Amino acid sequence: MKVLCYLLGIVMLSSCWGKKPFYPDSIDFSKKVMGWKAVYGADSTYKKVKYFNVPRVMTQAGKIYVFGNTIFQNDVGKGIHIIDNATPATARRVAFIELGGNTDIAIKGNFLYANNYTDMVVIDITNINVPIEVKRFKQTFNTYDANKPYLWQAPKDTGYYECPRYKSDSIIIDWVRDSVPQYCRK
Repeated sequence: MKVLCYLLGIVMLSSCWGKKPFYPDSIDFSKKVMGWKAVYGADSTYKKVKYFNVPRVMTQAGKIYVFGNTIFQNDVGKGIHIIDNATPATARRVAFIELGGNTDIAIKGNFLYANNYTDMVVIDITNINVPIEVKRFKQTFNTYDANKPYLWQAPKDTGYYECPRYKSDSIIIDWVRDSVPQYCRK
């Protein structure tokens, strides 16, 4: 009986040899289609806090935080809009803090806490016209192991996409429309 089970196991395993794993046989790996291609950024370029004293257009509205007469609104993946709310009837955007990969914000005292991809950044907003990064907690939001960088977001829309490659020196910071192999689909 043991020998029969052993032989049956070998026959079952041998049926998998020589086939492409996870892909149907009908896929043409050389065929290209329009889809989403990952844009990678190195640690030194995407983990920066930049302040602009001119407003920007909102691309994807996120969370809102009211602090005195100022409103901070997250622009998902881009940064934080600063809105003057001294006169609520005429509230207006006045500045922008560029903070890539940002999805969440909080304020305690005179400090704004925000994520910058995998890091948590603490910004002193005592003088809102001159915000200063005072602390960075690296890899606070890393959901993968240390050998695989944080995957910021999935492609912007459904359809074909380039399968992500995990790199030790960079992460996915955006997706652009481009010609990609047809075998990955969201």
